[in-house]
Amino acid sequence: MHSLRSTRRSARVARSQLATRLGLAVYAGLATIVTMRCLVLVLSMPASVSSVSTILSISNPIILPFRVLPVAERAVLGSATLADLTAALILLALPLPFLGRRPHTS
Repeated sequence: MHSLRSTRRSARVARSQLATRLGLAVYAGLATIVTMRCLVLVLSMPASVSSVSTILSISNPIILPFRVLPVAERAVLGSATLADLTAALILLALPLPFLGRRPHTS
């Protein structure tokens, strides 16, 4: 009976760790894409360069919800708009509540 409980607990821990790692991978991917977009726009790189146009086209769906903000299309730094920088700041602030949590003791 004891081994069955420990096996279930181990499976639950493994699923939890997998979910955490997948969540971190998705967050890291989104943060990287938005950071690269902001860097490209702040440096005002031409969209005619294929790598720049690829970065901009991949990151457009992430930035799209922020374009409904008032004055979202106003350029703030270089070609970076308020919508671009808002998305970057939100992604930067997203993990802060998790960093402030105390670890669970078993």
